[in-house]
Amino acid sequence: MSDEPQKQPSRLWSIPKARWRLGIPLGALLAFGLGAVALGTTNYVLHETSTTEFCFTCHSHEMFIKPEYEASSHFSNAAGVRAECADCHLPHDNWFELVWTKAVVSLDIIPEMRGKLDTAEKYESHRAEMAEAVWRQFKENDSKFCRSCHSFDAMNFEEQERQAARRHSRAAEQGKTCIDCHYGIVHAEPEGAGDILDRIDAEMTAETAD
Repeated sequence: MSDEPQKQPSRLWSIPKARWRLGIPLGALLAFGLGAVALGTTNYVLHETSTTEFCFTCHSHEMFIKPEYEASSHFSNAAGVRAECADCHLPHDNWFELVWTKAVVSLDIIPEMRGKLDTAEKYESHRAEMAEAVWRQFKENDSKFCRSCHSFDAMNFEEQERQAARRHSRAAEQGKTCIDCHYGIVHAEPEGAGDILDRIDAEMTAETAD
């Protein structure tokens, strides 16, 4: 008979003596499964509510924004590349920022339900304030949504028209951002668009000086 000590079974795989301890791995497995389902559901909802078709379910978007969008170069162009609503208005590189932005944007349903923008006259009366809010955001984040498709580094200035190449080259040297020159591309410009941008510039310059 061998005197070698018998190998003890691994405690990792042994059945716990107390039945309640079985709940620890089972609970962890259940929590993991529920977390995966919750994350998958969240991503699905984020994707479905970020489509252009979903945006146009709002009355004001369907009636006033959709015609402007479909008449723009972001909808139809020689290259056949289409920019959707999410491309210009939602973060692309930060999941948490996307969730936060979606939560904030969801509040827009309140004025929509109250009829704030349900007629052409009402929409036009608020066009300037809506444009200013978006332009201010683009100025503050250096037009990063635009830059997800357009960047100075990727531009071949020799292939551009002379005036466009000169302006883009100068803008790159001076640290300009896209919205400084490109606005009213998809949505019609509000009255006094230049004054709005000048005011935003002045306020941002004052904040930087402080």
